[in-house]
Amino acid sequence: MIYSVGMLAIGLILSRWNKSAADMFAVSKQSPWWLSGISSFMSAFSAGTFVVWGGIAFKHGAVAISILMCLGISSFIVGKTLAGRWAKLGVTTIGEYINIRFGRSVVQFYTWIGMCLKLVSMSVALYAFAILFCSLVPLEEGNFLRDESTGNLSITYACIISGLLMLVYTVSGGLWAVLIIDAVQFVILTVTVLFVVPLSFASIGGVGNFLDQVPDGFLQIASGKFTYWFLLGWIVVHTFKLGGEWVFIQRFLAVKSPKDARKSAYLLGILYLVSPVIWMLPAMIYRIVDPNANPEQAYFLACAAVLPAGMMGLLLASMFSAAASYIDGEINVYAGAITNDWYKALIRPSASDVELVTVGRISTFLIGAIIICGAVAIPYVGGAENVILTITSLLVVPMVLPTLWGLLFKKTTQQAVWITTGLSFLAAALVKIFIKENSGNSFIDWLLENSLVLEASVGILVPLLTLSLFELSAKNTALGFIEVQSKSIDYTVTDTPIAIAEYPARLLAYSIGCLAFIMFILSIVVDDKQIMIAAFAVVLMTICMIILWGLRKFKKINKEC
Repeated sequence: MIYSVGMLAIGLILSRWNKSAADMFAVSKQSPWWLSGISSFMSAFSAGTFVVWGGIAFKHGAVAISILMCLGISSFIVGKTLAGRWAKLGVTTIGEYINIRFGRSVVQFYTWIGMCLKLVSMSVALYAFAILFCSLVPLEEGNFLRDESTGNLSITYACIISGLLMLVYTVSGGLWAVLIIDAVQFVILTVTVLFVVPLSFASIGGVGNFLDQVPDGFLQIASGKFTYWFLLGWIVVHTFKLGGEWVFIQRFLAVKSPKDARKSAYLLGILYLVSPVIWMLPAMIYRIVDPNANPEQAYFLACAAVLPAGMMGLLLASMFSAAASYIDGEINVYAGAITNDWYKALIRPSASDVELVTVGRISTFLIGAIIICGAVAIPYVGGAENVILTITSLLVVPMVLPTLWGLLFKKTTQQAVWITTGLSFLAAALVKIFIKENSGNSFIDWLLENSLVLEASVGILVPLLTLSLFELSAKNTALGFIEVQSKSIDYTVTDTPIAIAEYPARLLAYSIGCLAFIMFILSIVVDDKQIMIAAFAVVLMTICMIILWGLRKFKKINKEC
């Protein structure tokens, strides 16, 4: 509860920075590169990571680490090839770029169709957190919030309550709030899991016992349906996803230079190459503790088995924040597109900045309401894992590749966007609807056995081949490409004011310091595991002091300059 109140306070503090749409949706290109990098990591790393990939780690083992590390490789590719190109565009939102490159009708298409697809992913993230939250909230009989089948809080009400709270800081604080709270919860989650891993190993008698008791094939980097071909396809899919999806592009647009955008992408890559080992180990270890546990809850159960109540509460709050990071980052992007590329462009071209900020907040709330409804419906469509794997494999590349293609190649036109997307969606429908189990055809049966590879291949090859054909057959350079290039050449960003450059880090330090103080108090009043809680508080306070020391050195250096 205290964590949630603090999150709301950050949003309210930062609301005074939102004086224009550029402030609310792109922080006027003043975000530090490290803050954008951490925020990108947390945008990709939601509560769904604990439920979906934690469940895969529990069932299949080390392949979950391999899958997540693929994103690290993809991030380095994006940093080398795409991040700098996005940063030097003279635009506030990705919708503005698409309007210049392909025209207003494509903007409307991507805004509405793209938002519909992302609403599903955001609903999964909210649903994933609700599952964890409900497991900790038993209710008495007769309580209208109670799920009679479990005796705990109903997932429906958990989705509604959590979804409304997630909206609060985005509606008030805009992208600044999303960026800074991302950094706070990144620190909390990382430090907490660093405690969980050694404690989990200790609970089963050490690393040696873990290695002796794991099932055959549990430590293989590719196993079952997650083959090496799937991992290769996952790298390709996420190169397009991290380089072309609106929420990640918005992070590149939020920094002041191409160099900072590349550094942001490289930081994302480092985090995804290192962190999966730490994140997935608790669920893998819990396979030894309780092989019959619910895979979707395995990660959280592993933490509950070794952490004291105070740290569990903070972990749950951090998981909430992880889901909120992903959801609110996406909401911010699409609310920005609705505000700038629909309301201002088509409805009220003369709208003032105050009016646009108001429209942005209303759009944010309405999108959030739809997400809550979608989260409630997730159990009826096959669960979180199936939804995430299908959407990512089949539909991500068709939705982002035309945008990337238009940035890199000069002949792609609006017509290419329509045909590429249409053919890709048709191919996806054929794969999911017409390829049936028990067909009696040996080839189709083989495809079904390798369904994830099939879905990734169709999702990549159909749009890639279609766009290549258009580029090879076209004769003239598209006018939109010429305009984008001219806008990039003429665009410059002023240096970040010292006050703005240091403020995010200062607020991050104070937030971590407040959490450390709370944990110190908790270590005094609790009866169990006081030393562990106190050690956790010491680590948080040390991080706080290091950040403040770094800021003092930063300020001193700038004064001397």
